[in-house]
Amino acid sequence: MKASLTSFTLGLALLVAGITSAAAANRPDPNDPDWPCVQIKVPELALGQVWNGPAIDPATSGWSDDKDVASLVVYLMQRRVPLDEADAKIGAFAGAAGAARTDKLGKLFAGLFQKMNTERKDVMTGIDRFARKQKDFAAKLKSMDANLNTLRNDPKTPFETLQAKNDEVQWNLRVFDERQKSLTYVCEVPVNIEQRLFHLGKTIVTAMK
Repeated sequence: MKASLTSFTLGLALLVAGITSAAAANRPDPNDPDWPCVQIKVPELALGQVWNGPAIDPATSGWSDDKDVASLVVYLMQRRVPLDEADAKIGAFAGAAGAARTDKLGKLFAGLFQKMNTERKDVMTGIDRFARKQKDFAAKLKSMDANLNTLRNDPKTPFETLQAKNDEVQWNLRVFDERQKSLTYVCEVPVNIEQRLFHLGKTIVTAMK
């Protein structure tokens, strides 16, 4: 039993250390040591990154006052809506706008930029919060591992106590590991939002012509 516990605690220490080292190696931003994603942390998008159409100011465009525009913005920003379907909606909207097409489409992108940029910022705030929790969780695991090792080396420790502590550490390690694996998906979400916004912007510019 002691041999298996020795092997387990060593594995725990190596896993936590490995995850910590991997996170450090993947961080591109030395100014934010807690950022866990490979992608560079850009908290907010600039309009020029995703738009090459006529000049617009999302803050003053008044897009939310146009019910048709506001409704389409909410629809298009949903990532579950396929891009080809979104493109078709933009084309139909442009066709129905007539002489007001350029103005309407400009407002449409202004709304998309404002809403999707906010959504992206909210996701990144959530990633920051997740990373801090994982950092605290890793510290907790190291402390639990040290305590288990102390109990294992004490001949007076009852077998039942040792087994219970071992099970507790294993459970927490599994939870930690599953959460860490989920980062691969979570870190892609801001990128997916940015790519979708860029695609929609290109479609809108094309529909303006």
